Amino acid sequence: MKQLYLGIMLVLVAMLIGCSDGQDKTVINYCKALEAGKLDEAASFLSKDAIVVLERAGGKALLAEAGAKFKQRKGISKIKITSKKTTGNSAMVEFVYNFNDGSKSKDSFPLVKESGTWKITK
Repeated sequence: MKQLYLGIMLVLVAMLIGCSDGQDKTVINYCKALEAGKLDEAASFLSKDAIVVLERAGGKALLAEAGAKFKQRKGISKIKITSKKTTGNSAMVEFVYNFNDGSKSKDSFPLVKESGTWKITK
């Protein structure tokens, strides 16, 4: 009986881990890349349409500016996903930044699935 219980628990844990659909990772990895000044890596998390908009608005200088704002708050200590809403190949992820200076900030990103990968469309 204990083996059955353990087996069921392992399956449930695996299902929970797999439920993120990459949306969480896209948001978190994008923010961490910005914070580290890895602008090419950060841009890799953007959708094709978002990259076009970014280039028209000033390019990677805007990404660098966003990363600088993280550094002003002494970096990101944690990003907590507070809500995810998915409809087909679109999603909205809401989250809270916890910064190393003790402050917090709410934000959200719309995402779209491109070639099986979640990308930020904002």
